Amino acid sequence: MIKPINQITVLKTCVIISLLLFLFNQGCNSLCGKEVEGDLNIAPFTPVIHVVFTGEENGYLEPCGCSEKQLGGFSKRHTLINHLREEDEHLILLSLGDLTGNVGRQGEIKMETALEALGLMGYDVHNIGEKDLDIGTDLLGYFSQISNVGFISSNIKFTTPVLEIKPYVIKEVKTKETILKVGILGVLSPELVGNYYHDMEVMDPVLSLKPLLKDLHDKTDILILLSHAEVEESIKIAEACPDLNLIISGHMVDRPDLYLEKVNDTYIIPVGEKGKYVGKITLSSQQKQVGEGEHFDNLSPGIEITPLDGKFEDSSDITMLLKIYQHRLRDEELLLQVIKSDPSSSLTFIGNDDCAVCHNKIYKHWEETGHASAYETLEKVEHEYDPECVECHVVGLNYFTGFETIESTPGLKGVGCESCHGPGSDHKETQSKDYGRVDVGVERCGTCHNDEHSPNFEFEDYWQKIKHPREGK
Repeated sequence: MIKPINQITVLKTCVIISLLLFLFNQGCNSLCGKEVEGDLNIAPFTPVIHVVFTGEENGYLEPCGCSEKQLGGFSKRHTLINHLREEDEHLILLSLGDLTGNVGRQGEIKMETALEALGLMGYDVHNIGEKDLDIGTDLLGYFSQISNVGFISSNIKFTTPVLEIKPYVIKEVKTKETILKVGILGVLSPELVGNYYHDMEVMDPVLSLKPLLKDLHDKTDILILLSHAEVEESIKIAEACPDLNLIISGHMVDRPDLYLEKVNDTYIIPVGEKGKYVGKITLSSQQKQVGEGEHFDNLSPGIEITPLDGKFEDSSDITMLLKIYQHRLRDEELLLQVIKSDPSSSLTFIGNDDCAVCHNKIYKHWEETGHASAYETLEKVEHEYDPECVECHVVGLNYFTGFETIESTPGLKGVGCESCHGPGSDHKETQSKDYGRVDVGVERCGTCHNDEHSPNFEFEDYWQKIKHPREGK
């Protein structure tokens, strides 16, 4: 006799069957998902970060300005970076080092101005270069405290306290998929540093990096090194430190190459100098998961090198900052602090007006040339108190009895007779016939008309514009 089924038993059985079916389906989905991922509509995880890099400005806050179509300048760079931020607000901005190229007070003011400009642009990190060290560790430490930009050096050991200079930084970058942790380190080649620094030691880059990389391995998703060194040395670092994903490198590279050097899984890209170019590298990975202790796999970089030419407008914020810089040079009277030497034991500069007494025809010809108005070109752009600019626009700035200020030595403004012929005091007294004979050519004129100041300079064309008539003709 078959017993009737109890209703409670039926209910229990249904629940058990439903549970088993649910678990079976979950297990099937979990297992099958690895083999037929596309059928499950699981989107591949492709994190992307954008790294913008510059370096080796060497004091070029802006192009010289003596000629058109010159590249560079912080104000144009700011405009470009603002444009890049419209595409991705989570940029990583990196400075390779050597913001200044000057020793002395002007170099100090210049570096402070450059750091303020980087802060306005939102730079994350500045790696210390050998020319940055020239301002002294005390001032370097001070700048590291007041700047919005993080200072790093992974291989400089300071024997005196230098605050806020770290061996590395970790930056969190938000992508569409996740938040990535980017470790950023920086080294300076010992080959670029002299032995006259008493309060620091530049250590071997590889020996310094190894323990830091070991520490960062489980804390970061990607590792970037700012290597202030020649590319050949950076290649050796990449060979010894395979954990590095990207090395931004350079020293005295006029224009960065439009290709990437690759050592195993590490990419190396050089940086141009004098602020002429901005590099942008896009890093993407096909790894599905970047978790703790896991780094980018199959790194796929894309690189853009942008020349800062006339298509970029000048940023008003940076333009104002550069005006303040020029005013500081004026207010601190840096023209009077120029180191001077004797042109000779007895000769002095006399000025063009004295030359005109006897050489009136030549003087009148000179008045019609660009050399005569050279100082006025500085006044138009408000650079007439900048020693670096004034040097090529007056007579004898770097010599005793030469130009000092427009108020004290007005007769020495412009590129005058004595710029080529030398101090004229003896000639004025003796009327000597052999005075001022010079070999005019590219080498002499190239002192000022170099690639930076006068990129379109062609000696024969320029010479025709300024050569004066001979005496008696």
